[in-house]
Amino acid sequence: MKLIYYLLIILTFVSSCKEDSKDNPVFANDYGEGMYIASENGVSFYNGVIVKNKVFQSVNGVSLNNVNKIKFRGTKAYIATNNSLYSANIETFENKGEAGGFMNLFDFDFVYMQRIFAVDKSDSKVLVVDMDKMEITSDIETGDITNPSFIISNWYRSIVLNSGEIADTLKDSTIIAINNKDVAIPLADFMGSIDVGDNPNSAVWIADLKVLCKGIYDENNLISNTESSLVKVNGFDMRVAWSQNLNDIYNAKNLVSDATNSKYFFTAIDGVYQMNNDGSGITKRINFTSDFITLKVEGYFQADTLNYANMLYVNDAANNPNTIYKYNIITNQFCDTIVADSPVNDVSFY
Repeated sequence: MKLIYYLLIILTFVSSCKEDSKDNPVFANDYGEGMYIASENGVSFYNGVIVKNKVFQSVNGVSLNNVNKIKFRGTKAYIATNNSLYSANIETFENKGEAGGFMNLFDFDFVYMQRIFAVDKSDSKVLVVDMDKMEITSDIETGDITNPSFIISNWYRSIVLNSGEIADTLKDSTIIAINNKDVAIPLADFMGSIDVGDNPNSAVWIADLKVLCKGIYDENNLISNTESSLVKVNGFDMRVAWSQNLNDIYNAKNLVSDATNSKYFFTAIDGVYQMNNDGSGITKRINFTSDFITLKVEGYFQADTLNYANMLYVNDAANNPNTIYKYNIITNQFCDTIVADSPVNDVSFY
């Protein structure tokens, strides 16, 4: 009788362990430091040796399409698709939450008090997301049919760029300021807007705010096209300090800066360019255009000597959108290629 009693206890314990295993699955620490690729088929991970595609789907059983951005905060990755913002543990890529209800989530940024300001391009709104609950708590209008596509923040203010659409009649030239903090009080207050150049789409905010405006570019109506420009804005009082036309440059996008804020890089209709931080000294560095630019300082060996250089990560949007090319600014050479399983929209490093 005692034997049967003990067997029943053991069977109950084993059954309980199986149920706990199903309710609390164990995730392997397969990710963490490396390159994360936002693509049309989901998220890919490159550890420097191999590319793993659709990692979110393989871990969670949830497929992601049209991933626009991946950014990191603490131990989590945040992943923007057209309709949802997901968070995932950076080591395991376990799904830690989803905020849904977007029409076209194009960009986002982290702001004070565990919040995200998320830019919905089609809805012309900035939506406030609680990072702990992963839910939308409020929204800010950016204007009718403004098509916001980019957001950049400092410790108290966020700047949203209204990028317009292709046709001349649908252009926009405004950027808006949203105060996200007042001393220790979290805010989401529309502060005002100013005009810069036609169709602003990306910016750098290291010392001053520099905004890249692509101008008007419609390949089906070339007569209405206008040159791109770089605009310096005082982010405190929201005044334009100066505007510099980028001569013979059209459809400029994806502005990034080196660590010293002295050299800028951007894409245009016929390649990837470099310029000084005042819009002068424009030179073409790569002869094909790209959907994105990611800049990272890395070491490389030359004549057995370890050197460091800015590396540009780009794709060939027209011919090889699935392939990421690594370009050394010092040697002026491509030094690596990484191939994803679908067209690449963005690259981020953790």
